[in-house]
Amino acid sequence: MPNRVRVKRRVSGTAGAPATLLNGEIAVNEVDNVVWYGKGLGQDGNSSAVIAIGGDGVFATKSHVATAVAAVDVSGQLASYLTTASAATTYLTQSAAASAYATPSYVTTQISAVIGAAPQALDTLKELADALGSDASFSTTVTSSLAGKLVKASNLSDLTDASAARVNLGLGSMAPQSSSNVSITGGSIDNVTIDGGAY
Repeated sequence: MPNRVRVKRRVSGTAGAPATLLNGEIAVNEVDNVVWYGKGLGQDGNSSAVIAIGGDGVFATKSHVATAVAAVDVSGQLASYLTTASAATTYLTQSAAASAYATPSYVTTQISAVIGAAPQALDTLKELADALGSDASFSTTVTSSLAGKLVKASNLSDLTDASAARVNLGLGSMAPQSSSNVSITGGSIDNVTIDGGAY
């Protein structure tokens, strides 16, 4: 009969880690299909830690990562987030314990940090590009456009060609005349009341 290595296992009941394991001991919880490992020596003779080393949901599978990436909606926070060296390092570097694999929780947390509270209509790179008209120099374009606008507080005194503006508004030659000295040439005026005022 061949040699066999048996490990502790739980076939029903509660999902999760065993309460204790010996150092180097392995256990399988068949409720959630996770493999657990006892690591280090504790004061009571058991291991100092029980850690998950395999099974469903322990590490991010290719399928999990592909699904998460396909669903990610990247907001405008991405640029500012990644321009900070420390933030970029935090985002791209996993902890020492998870350096070889990314857990589903880790991937989800990092994706959520990038998305932030962006509205659904602006939480993908394509949506952002469409909103900016795919203009790589959007900031310069907007700044240049605003530079050509009239200043509200100037009350039209900053018009470069007031005469042309009056023509465009259909005001004709009447607009620049003084109310006390109106000159009318040609045409006729009907239904006009002239009031000499009070004294």
